[in-house]
Amino acid sequence: MKNLEQSAVGVSGYVESLRRDRDRFVALAFCAADLLLEVNTSNEILFAAGASHSLIGKPPESLVGTLFLDLVVAEDVPLIAELLKGMVPGSRLDPIPLKLNGAKGPTVQLSLMGYHLPDLSGNQFFAIRLGTSGTRIDIPMDAVRDPLTGLLEKDAFATLASRQIREAGERGETLKLTMVQSSDFDQLRARTDTEHAESALRTMGICLQANAAGGQAAGHLDDGAFGFLHKPKLDVKRITSRVEEIFRAADPTGVGIALNTGTVDADISSLSESDSVRVLLYTVTRFCESGGKGFEMSSLSDNLKTMTRETTEKLAKFRQIAVQSKFDIAFQPIVDLDTEAIHHFEALARFGKRLDRSPYELITFAENTGVIADFDLAMAKKVLTWLKDQNSLGMMHVVAVNVSGQSIANTVFVNALHDLLYKFDAFRCQLMFEITESAKIDDLESANRFIQGLQKAGHKVCLDDFGAGAAALRYLHALEVDVVKIDGQYVRSAMDSPRNKAFLKAIAGLCHDLGITTIAEMIETDDQADMLRDAGVHFGQGYLYGKPSFDVGEFVNAPKRKRKPPVMDLTSREDGKVISQAQIKALQMSTGRPGRQPKTPQSRW
Repeated sequence: MKNLEQSAVGVSGYVESLRRDRDRFVALAFCAADLLLEVNTSNEILFAAGASHSLIGKPPESLVGTLFLDLVVAEDVPLIAELLKGMVPGSRLDPIPLKLNGAKGPTVQLSLMGYHLPDLSGNQFFAIRLGTSGTRIDIPMDAVRDPLTGLLEKDAFATLASRQIREAGERGETLKLTMVQSSDFDQLRARTDTEHAESALRTMGICLQANAAGGQAAGHLDDGAFGFLHKPKLDVKRITSRVEEIFRAADPTGVGIALNTGTVDADISSLSESDSVRVLLYTVTRFCESGGKGFEMSSLSDNLKTMTRETTEKLAKFRQIAVQSKFDIAFQPIVDLDTEAIHHFEALARFGKRLDRSPYELITFAENTGVIADFDLAMAKKVLTWLKDQNSLGMMHVVAVNVSGQSIANTVFVNALHDLLYKFDAFRCQLMFEITESAKIDDLESANRFIQGLQKAGHKVCLDDFGAGAAALRYLHALEVDVVKIDGQYVRSAMDSPRNKAFLKAIAGLCHDLGITTIAEMIETDDQADMLRDAGVHFGQGYLYGKPSFDVGEFVNAPKRKRKPPVMDLTSREDGKVISQAQIKALQMSTGRPGRQPKTPQSRW
């Protein structure tokens, strides 16, 4: 009997010890979480404990037997489902943001952490806590995303990834960058329908995002190229196999796509944000140029050395181009939309005698390396010299030359430009200035002083690439320009959407009220020209009126273009008669009602 009692005491003590250990581990878990869950391979909740009632209005015991994904808000389900698929025994899920379905709608932002215990290979354990992880970096609401995959576009991805690399470095952690590329997407689209192809791309985007650091740092790098930042121990082969599986499932032939991959150490946490972004973009560009084949870069720090050497060489070459004026000028006409008479030309830089090659990459390089002011000055000098030569031949043209928003903040450039203009004083009325890259203007007050200085000297000033939005309105309010050039994307989008057309009309109307002349670019069809004319835009530029050319005589001596007759927009009057919009305009003018008065080009300036 005594032995039985001692045995019972021993069992009781053992059970009590197990209970204390259990309570201890639960207490430790609750130090980092508000809700604990155990989920099986069927996504069914086996155990729940914690503040579920305050989070979602249900007691913990009521969650047992329900599906975990049913607790998650619909927009987060694809990401969480992909995470569940990727959790193998021994893997840990770093904090991922999500929201649950609460009693009164979605909860506030929560953090989800998880672990797949090797000894219980069928079950996954999750901890959910209020708020987001301290390691999470918020993505700006206006960050540009690829509409098909939902992934960040290249520049936004590079900015976010560089921040995460530096944040990880501060915590003593390291990350890796993996890039995947395939040239088979076009063939896949040809073999399957649009719906299945786009669904596969979205699923791939979710897969990369789910396995990225913090569930965020995944991006669309180029056509057919994608990348994500991740922990070093992530099984990249498993992820690429999952991506290949996604596309095989979408392909009716079962072939799918072949992927090329490249992984580099993200060891640049000691760099500044701007330098780390540059290195990331350099690496991404090199990977995309190689098509992912034979990609041998091992780390971002090695790339920094290569990039620095190449940048130095390229910088020296560009300075030589600017100083020695080793570039050519192409001209594109800007015409009056009512008469289609040429009003002036925009001067466009071209390198290597190539009309068909845009200088965008080289100009962007000059802006990013701080030497764009040298080129802007060289361009202005070359245009002024050209105007002088043309005037000596009896040809008096008006030309607009571009000036970067970065250059106008450079006092050395501003002084040098005014000295140059003084030397060509007789041609001031023939030279206009277009301010480009206005988004990079930080000091709007100083920029406006620069504009007024040019205006006082006899030059008209245009704000280039103008669009809708708060930023555009801020520039229009702060910068007293004579002209705004409406970005071509608004011209194109206005043809497809009444809403976008309303935006364009609003821009034109606001400028009209402020006494600012409007130019629309990228006009390629008569229908676009008619739409812009009706919207109240004054001038137009685009392939409809002429592609860039080294010879202005090509435009000056060209026969008058035969315009397509506009489609009559007929309106029924109350008396039953049908009149055209042109008649309505004439009636408005005769009765004094609002209507855009026809003006000559000279009176508009």
